[in-house]
Amino acid sequence: NQARVVIYTAAEDERIAYIQEELDSKFPDYEIVIQSLGTGQLLSKLQAEGKSSDCDIFYDLEVVNAEIILNASPDLFYNLSEYDFSIYDSSVMGYADRHHKYAVNGKTAGAFLVNTKILAEKNLEIPQTYEDMLKPEYKGLISMPSPKSSGTGYSYYNGMVTILGNEDGMKYFESLNPNIKEYTTSGSAPAKAAVRGDVAIAYGLLWQCVNYANENSDLVVVVPEQGLAFDLFTMGIISGHESKTAVKEVFTYLYNELNKPQCAKFNPDKIYNDMPDAEIPNYPESYSEITMAGLFDFEYKQNLLDQWKY
Repeated sequence: NQARVVIYTAAEDERIAYIQEELDSKFPDYEIVIQSLGTGQLLSKLQAEGKSSDCDIFYDLEVVNAEIILNASPDLFYNLSEYDFSIYDSSVMGYADRHHKYAVNGKTAGAFLVNTKILAEKNLEIPQTYEDMLKPEYKGLISMPSPKSSGTGYSYYNGMVTILGNEDGMKYFESLNPNIKEYTTSGSAPAKAAVRGDVAIAYGLLWQCVNYANENSDLVVVVPEQGLAFDLFTMGIISGHESKTAVKEVFTYLYNELNKPQCAKFNPDKIYNDMPDAEIPNYPESYSEITMAGLFDFEYKQNLLDQWKY
């Protein structure tokens, strides 16, 4: 069916709703189906289905997962060389000298969401640095996503190993472990737990933390000065599907026009040279970034995950 376009995505519900509405209004004659999948599900479905997939366009595929797919099936994704890659900031272009099989659609930095009410009840200070998180007084008060199941959790893990080196990075998480109440499967679960008051300190996505803090005066966002860890997400077309006019039109609109306002609304971390202003109130105007090691390297990631014991 020429006029049907199927998008597989691991994006959050509010982002999917926005994209669906924009695409439906731009292409009223096309049937645009957005299928929501978890990060791991999206990877395994694309791997299993190959070129005969129902999927035409993938959106919000974690970058290391995109590299895992390309390693096994180098021609599964359509080459996007005809699109203008000069719109991107250099910090997200560490793959472009090798291929143009995907484009970055988002960067998600991680920060801490702190429930000040719980800390005040326990007469504790608000932690400001990564080292502060190791203090014994925060025992059982912190939640983070598991690096094994969450891109957000993995980026925290990778970020600390990048800053401290492998050996001290492992020691850091050994010292942090007694303070962790729960390692969650989902990247957004710790922040939700801090909102509910189940934990005092949560590691989560910066944009989600700021949104929660905007809605609740007991919550503050801590952005450590050493810099923030981040992860990248990608979009592209399944090879062969670009021959369908509707698919090509939808992707071109997404690439050239729609993704920028999407970033401004939901994940305003810098991927474009001229990044639109964040539409989220109180979003940090700038912060330093950790220069993440092995950002595009799935073997590096696997090696780190093999060392994770919790």
